[in-house]
Amino acid sequence: MAGPQEIQLYCAADRTYYETPGRLRDEENRYGLDRARPPAGWLRADNGLWTSWRPEDVQPAEQGWKIHVSALPADAEDTLARTARICVKHRVPFKFLRGEQALLLMSDKYAARSGSGKFLTLYPPDEAVFLRLVGELAAELDGRPGPYILSDLRIGRAPVFVRYGAFVPMFCRDGDGDLVPALRDPHGELVPDDRAVTFRVPDWVTVPEALRPHLAARAAARDDTFPYAVERALHFSNAGGIYLARHRRTGQQVVLREARPHSGLDAAGDDAVARLHREHRALERLSGLDCVPRVYGLRTVWEHHFLIEEHIEGTTLFDAVVSRYALVHGGQSAAELAAYSAWVEQVTARLRDALERVHARGMRFGDLHPSNVMLRPDGSVVLVDFEYATDLDDTGTPVAGAAGTRAPAGTPGAEADAYALWATWLHMLLPMTEMTARDRHKTLTFERWVRERFGLAPDAGPPRPALLDRLGGGGENRPGGGPAPAPGEDPVTRLLGHADGPDWTGLRRMLLTGIRAGATPERRDRLFPGGPAGFRTGGTCAAHGAAGVLYVLHRTGAEAEIREEWVDWLADAALRRDPAHPGGLLDGLPGAALVLARLGRRGTASPWAQVSRSALCGMMHF
Repeated sequence: MAGPQEIQLYCAADRTYYETPGRLRDEENRYGLDRARPPAGWLRADNGLWTSWRPEDVQPAEQGWKIHVSALPADAEDTLARTARICVKHRVPFKFLRGEQALLLMSDKYAARSGSGKFLTLYPPDEAVFLRLVGELAAELDGRPGPYILSDLRIGRAPVFVRYGAFVPMFCRDGDGDLVPALRDPHGELVPDDRAVTFRVPDWVTVPEALRPHLAARAAARDDTFPYAVERALHFSNAGGIYLARHRRTGQQVVLREARPHSGLDAAGDDAVARLHREHRALERLSGLDCVPRVYGLRTVWEHHFLIEEHIEGTTLFDAVVSRYALVHGGQSAAELAAYSAWVEQVTARLRDALERVHARGMRFGDLHPSNVMLRPDGSVVLVDFEYATDLDDTGTPVAGAAGTRAPAGTPGAEADAYALWATWLHMLLPMTEMTARDRHKTLTFERWVRERFGLAPDAGPPRPALLDRLGGGGENRPGGGPAPAPGEDPVTRLLGHADGPDWTGLRRMLLTGIRAGATPERRDRLFPGGPAGFRTGGTCAAHGAAGVLYVLHRTGAEAEIREEWVDWLADAALRRDPAHPGGLLDGLPGAALVLARLGRRGTASPWAQVSRSALCGMMHF
């Protein structure tokens, strides 16, 4: 299953559908080297957000010591030019992120920590060339800032990092049975290539003597005077971790918020350290309010910055909604719904009061959503995560917020907080507000539903933000843009709102129209839009790809909608899959084979010939 970091990558290239990162529309900010013609004797290749150069008579080694170079957006192009010159001189293959937008995406707060910071990757053919390149790059880039690559060993003061790993795609099954990147051990067996966020070397690999001073420097990067001992991690992101810790002498429990320099960039270009210091200033300014955590100071350990603040006993509002939501727990009687809505009103009133007290200090919170609200055991609320808290009239700091609770860009501070409060109230009553980030008009549909379902009075809850009415329901967020239709004109609302029940025939017709409109038989990587996992299987599988869509159409009596070119696409795409990794019924070739057989393609030449007849027979109940 794709993690949140991978999902974010697949959200960048298209506002409506998950899309492969390689289709990011970034032509205008590509680096010059991406557009340049390689030197004579060199080949260029594209792979997603990466561009590769290699000598045409050189194939990368299977594995070995690789070099990574990190960079800040401001000097990335110069770093790229300097590094490429050294690679060309030594005839060493390399790849690089193709442009500034790609670099920013891979440096984002929610980018995968294991890959963050990797701007260039170099593939030296042997250890001698590796050490030569390391020395030249360290001298060439000495003192240049760049994010620290957690999985690697840094070389001196340069943004140059090294690790031992695979150079070419190799895969094996890990202990959980998942297909993961692999290395070849001395016995020729494929074993998992550990890409964790700590520097590790396979047991059979000897660290070159020239790297040992850098290992020693890494080991010495600690501060034994730091008075807190970490008990456990509460959260990780590319910006840093959040830890529960305890004072070594007094035993006081605190929360440590970590910020990594040059990492976790946001839309304004601020890194984690800038946001952490902004939070520190905000908490000091709000000192004395019981709705914000106490702040105990700042401390730098090695290169990382830590904000030390009060540990709030209790649970997040998000978790409280999950555990209490009346339409999931209980019998959904009128009394139970009334009790739950009364709790929602109580929490909302306390949140409104907390925001008013923050505003009275001349500040906005700027990041209100259910995960940033703590509920103490006595029911009082505490706002947490003040990275985006600034002056009420500040227009330079971006408004943050989770999907569905964020006000439109440019909304003034107090009004933005008011919007987030209303959206948080709506989330407590219908925890689907993430959908409204795609179409803000849905907030009005959701509001009508919750008022009817919970029997709420017209004045229940916080006032509806005026900007929803001004924006006509948020047309700027609708797929394709344009103004949102009035409630009575919305086709889905019309089909669901019949007095005698939903118009299922009309809804089915709309779904089929959407499937036809989304089909892309001209593409090789997918036939229908789907989740990120579909791209890993070539868009073929039953769980995430074309086989699943065609199977559903077949089983629901919509066979007339199945176009022959769609079946051709599935057969051709399945032939492109590696038969050495057939996968299972849902994620692999067996499922595609079964669907094609159901659609009359039993005789199609196929890579699933290796799947035994008994295995296929066992799947026929599918």
